[in-house]
Amino acid sequence: MHNFPRNVPIILASGSPRRQELLTSIGVEFSIIKPDVDEEGFDVAHLTPYQLVEFLAEKKAGSVANSHPQAFVIGSDTVVSLENQVLGKPHDEAEAFTMLRQLQGNCHHVISGISVCYNGQCISSHAVTEVTMDPMNDELIRQYIATGEPMDKAGAYAIQGYTSLFIPRINGCYFNVVGMSLNLLNRLVRQVKIA
Repeated sequence: MHNFPRNVPIILASGSPRRQELLTSIGVEFSIIKPDVDEEGFDVAHLTPYQLVEFLAEKKAGSVANSHPQAFVIGSDTVVSLENQVLGKPHDEAEAFTMLRQLQGNCHHVISGISVCYNGQCISSHAVTEVTMDPMNDELIRQYIATGEPMDKAGAYAIQGYTSLFIPRINGCYFNVVGMSLNLLNRLVRQVKIA
């Protein structure tokens, strides 16, 4: 049902368990190679959040595709944007608290970039989902942080976890918030020319 080629090795350039689960859920057989990319090593201050996720997705996919040109390589990156301020993964619990305090009671955007590379081609795009989060008091935020769930997530939350209790609605692709829009990925795969 998906558009992935049957006779080409597929590599996910990501260590994200969420992205691995998403690909598995649609029947894609793939291997995993974590990209050798320092996400904080680039001068990206001039990029919008939309440009940033595509840039990082391309860097991740490209770093693996360089040594595996005959494989179909998928890279992805996700950020949370609140009034054009980018919220990445928190470095510690204090930063997670600050992020969650900013998000509670507000609407924000989750932006995921995807890059698909094969045989010298790289096709990239992004998806945007608007997420509304209920108000949470400081004690609730601390309880949530104590679960450990926020620490490796953009914006310090997982929609598929405890935070689902505080998200009344989204506008856009749910899987985009989890880590990668499967609809966008399928559309990008269709554009790749397979030799």
